[in-house]
Amino acid sequence: MVEYEVKLAASRKVLERIETDMDFICWKATRLPPKKLVSHYYDTDDFKLLFNNLAFRLREEGSKKTLTLKSNGSFNNGIYIREEKELELDHEDFLSKNFLRKHFPRLYEIVKCNELKEMLQVINDRHPILLSKNGAEIELDLDYVNFAKGKRKSEYQEIEIELKRGRSEDLIECSSILQTKFDLKFSSASKYELGLKCFNVIPVL
Repeated sequence: MVEYEVKLAASRKVLERIETDMDFICWKATRLPPKKLVSHYYDTDDFKLLFNNLAFRLREEGSKKTLTLKSNGSFNNGIYIREEKELELDHEDFLSKNFLRKHFPRLYEIVKCNELKEMLQVINDRHPILLSKNGAEIELDLDYVNFAKGKRKSEYQEIEIELKRGRSEDLIECSSILQTKFDLKFSSASKYELGLKCFNVIPVL
């Protein structure tokens, strides 16, 4: 699966303003129920996955658990284009070599004999808004985030704009409206990288 999205850094105040009033955008806006997402990111002690531009995540949403292997992909005109593989998890030992070899062979070839460990937890209070116009659909996610590593925590806010249906031009249009209205800048990295940088544990790439 290929993901097309724009990430914008924003303050809590901006997120709250957007959530309160969407009249500034000429798309139909439908507020969806908030989600509590807890993401666990795994890597080796020497960050083999990060050095290979990959992130391996277990995401918990209520009782649902989903594994995702995501590439950093490319960054063009403010749009992140990433390949990702998702797998809904039951009760398997997803860190075992047999499981990784079967379901994530690309990851297994990189990790091989090294053990995967949890490097970062991202607790996300996500408030999604579905935008639609002329057959195009975009999900606007207002993310109130806490990065957690051990007992340490740090707050962060971000807007994710993901193309669900339509053209990349639709994504650029929505992003440009938000950037102009609230003077927002592109986020320079994934939540995983930003969290590691926040705790000064990210290696030099």
